[in-house]
Amino acid sequence: MKSINKMILAMVVAGIMGGILILLLLSQRVIAKNDQKKLQDYAEAIMKRSDDVVTESNTAINEAYALKYPLCSEDDLFQLRYMVYKYRYLIDVGRIQDGQLLCTAGRGVLASPIPLPETDIQKADGTQLWTAVRGLFDPRIQTDIVSRKNVVVFTSPDAFRSFTYPLHGYGAVLTSADDSHVFQTFGSKSVTPSRYESSWLAQYRQSYLCSKLYEICIHARLSASGVLQMPAYMISAISLLGAILGGSLTLVIFLLLDINRSIPKQLRLAVSHKKLHVNYQPIIHLNDEKIIGVEALARWTNKHGQIIPPDVFIPIAEKQGMIGDITRHITHQSIAEMQSLLLNHPEFYLSINLDISDVLDADYQTYLNEQVANFGVTPKQIILEITERSTANYTMLAKRLSELRAQGYRIAIDDFGTGYSNFSYLSSLPFDAIKIDRMFTEAIGTDSVNARMVDLLFTMTAMLNTCVIVEGIETAAQAAYVKEHCTDAVGQGWHFGRPMSATRLKALLS
Repeated sequence: MKSINKMILAMVVAGIMGGILILLLLSQRVIAKNDQKKLQDYAEAIMKRSDDVVTESNTAINEAYALKYPLCSEDDLFQLRYMVYKYRYLIDVGRIQDGQLLCTAGRGVLASPIPLPETDIQKADGTQLWTAVRGLFDPRIQTDIVSRKNVVVFTSPDAFRSFTYPLHGYGAVLTSADDSHVFQTFGSKSVTPSRYESSWLAQYRQSYLCSKLYEICIHARLSASGVLQMPAYMISAISLLGAILGGSLTLVIFLLLDINRSIPKQLRLAVSHKKLHVNYQPIIHLNDEKIIGVEALARWTNKHGQIIPPDVFIPIAEKQGMIGDITRHITHQSIAEMQSLLLNHPEFYLSINLDISDVLDADYQTYLNEQVANFGVTPKQIILEITERSTANYTMLAKRLSELRAQGYRIAIDDFGTGYSNFSYLSSLPFDAIKIDRMFTEAIGTDSVNARMVDLLFTMTAMLNTCVIVEGIETAAQAAYVKEHCTDAVGQGWHFGRPMSATRLKALLS
């Protein structure tokens, strides 16, 4: 019992730990999935804005280049000012010549041209890009610049302002397609370009997205994302819930498995799948110690390889209503296995144990007759041992036993002197033999009350002139005592032979 309790405790503890781990992992999975989606949305929003900014810049450059007015003329500047008004992500549009800024919509014609700094990116189509240029007009103003041919546009500082200070932990960098140049940095400064998404187990999230229109990519990161990044009280709550669920589920599973492993459940499966087998114990005539018959004994080894004693599973079978199926199985198998011995030795007999319910069952009598006929043996070679573990209708029982005897079967009262198998049987029921229970045999040679009962039983059976079968003879002294006090008795027990398989029995008899 202690070992079972320790096993249950160990399983529950393992279930609790497993529940905590599983729920933490599930929480991590959910958090990772949700945060990855949020980060992806964040990256897509930046990419959408970047595409819009680049599109406006390109459109404005193309429109300005298409103008036919002299550079920096009033008409030219008038049209450039309208472009600044029209495009929300541009703060200014100007004209350049020989790498120098001549005029802009916002500042008009410059008193002296301003040289543009060295370009950050020079593209094949002549487009030039400058990132975060400061001090071109005013050291307080920082802007991105794009130029092509004789047009230059200045990106508004407000173009990406809504992304500059994201929620805590979010960050992103906008880079060229080959990651060689960083155009913009948003939020956390710890973001480094990476083309791989983070594992769901990681305590951060990472996303990578490139534009379908332009050669730009966004690398986004959420620096704190995972169950371990949660407040301690939330981790504790998840762990507690996991412990409760894990422990409870483990206990339920254990109970279900225990029920499934229980003897009644196993026995029902064994009976339905005909997993019971038969052993045979020799019955000896004590005068010459010759084997004159065998008793068929039901045996059961469960699926775990455990041998379950008959005194354990037979009462369960009776209580669960399975005894009839067991009796039929043992009847068929024992007659089938003993067929050759019974046919070759007409005086040899097979003893089969019946419950009272079997005797009262007319269908069993029909089944028994069919088995005897099918295997060609005679009813007189079959002894039916009647075991009674409950009160019965003696009138109906006597009627059924008389019918069986009339068909040639012999009846033996099993376990005589114990339980309900008592003297009332002798006056109420027809029988051919009495089996004296092993509890009396074990008392031979002792000073117990049962030892004195043995002599009384022998005297009574002599008066009844009936056959006596003595069970449980395990020593030579017991055999000698029975032979001396009941000269015509037959016996069985380990002294003469233990229960054995049909193959071993046939080898012994040969």
